Amino acid sequence: MKLNYVISESTQSALMEIIETAYRSIPNNFPPVFYNNQVIGCISPTCLMYIQELLDQDQNEFFLIQVTKDALILSNASSHDLSLELKILAEFLRTKKVFSHWRNENFSFLREDSHEAFQLERAAFRGFGLMSHAVHINGYTENGLLWLATRSDNKKVDPGLMDNMTAGGISAQETIQTCAIRELWEEAGVTSYHLKNLYPIGSIEIRRPLPPNEVHHEKLFTFDLIVEDDWTPSNNDGEVHHFQKCTLEEIVNLIFEEKMTQDAAVVTADFILRHLKKETLF
Repeated sequence: MKLNYVISESTQSALMEIIETAYRSIPNNFPPVFYNNQVIGCISPTCLMYIQELLDQDQNEFFLIQVTKDALILSNASSHDLSLELKILAEFLRTKKVFSHWRNENFSFLREDSHEAFQLERAAFRGFGLMSHAVHINGYTENGLLWLATRSDNKKVDPGLMDNMTAGGISAQETIQTCAIRELWEEAGVTSYHLKNLYPIGSIEIRRPLPPNEVHHEKLFTFDLIVEDDWTPSNNDGEVHHFQKCTLEEIVNLIFEEKMTQDAAVVTADFILRHLKKETLF
């Protein structure tokens, strides 16, 4: 890739700061969520209050979920059984309107050994401060221009903001690779012909509070995809309003003007800095 834009040291430092500050502290008053004696998330005091209300009912059928005055405790049980109880809990909290952007889509929460501990509604991951997983793909041309997607105005999260060419959450029972391939087709019309130029890069962990009751905690698995200069992405799922091809100078301005989603800004800043190192620009 040929870079025609020399980035100043101050701009490079600012991009690095965006990456370094993407993982933020959680509110001090958010009680922890425990699983197998390990802290895996956090919940708001309001959410904890409603859970206590549900578990205090005489005829509740929760055997794997406990609550104290300062913690939510999940038992180390089979994924199937724990998922069933968490589904009931999440549906109850939905009626209390403590979760936003309900999706009717399950994510898997993975243990440290990468086995699934349970499945849970995507919106509840933010409500419980659990780490979810997503793919973000930088699509760029041979002459060094990046394709960015403008999110549809109908998107529940960050409508109208600019995003990486392809980005999406990894659903339950999906692998990183199958999610990347699915999202590439759905969002940008990328066929198998281009997959030979799809390169896995790494991952970036981000976390930030979403007042009043949620925490967005996600591991972003990043890819680079090289496409021909005359190729144009085409959306298939209605989640992208339009695509545009941008120079690095234009993209840096979009990042600093906060016209990109926060996750996409982090991934794009990482892309720029990685390629600057390859070109040894100063």
